Amino acid sequence: KLQPLRPEQLARWACFGAMETSVDWDPSMILDEIKTMREQYNQQVAKEEPSPKFQWEFACTLACSPRYADVREAVELLEELVEVGFRRVDCLHHLILANLKIGQYAKAKDNADVWLHLEPDNGVARMMYSVVVERASHDGWIAWCGFALLATGLITAWLRRK
Repeated sequence: KLQPLRPEQLARWACFGAMETSVDWDPSMILDEIKTMREQYNQQVAKEEPSPKFQWEFACTLACSPRYADVREAVELLEELVEVGFRRVDCLHHLILANLKIGQYAKAKDNADVWLHLEPDNGVARMMYSVVVERASHDGWIAWCGFALLATGLITAWLRRK
């Protein structure tokens, strides 16, 4: 039987757009939850008994953080879980989202490729792959335009000096 989510659970998943929430969300809420979960996770690691389920929950919470370092840590934790085979598809999904969030398009594409290989008929996997490719090409195009503008400015400045 499905249990209703507690407000702190709603806030955790709200950043991924998984559901509408009636809770007034404040970014400090996620940072407080990360602090609490980090303490619990570090205790488990110190006892050499980290639970994959708790690591999964902690990684998903970290991925919602507005801080780059937290999202990077989420990527590392999710990669560990993928390697050991824990909830592989769910981990790949969140790994793609986290990599997109920090601009690691090549890694996001690699993870989308793995997911498509595991579940070639999965519509969400196909959609995530197309989002990764579109995002990478869009940002790549903007980078090339910026580079071209910079080069044009440098050449113009050099020509004016003469």
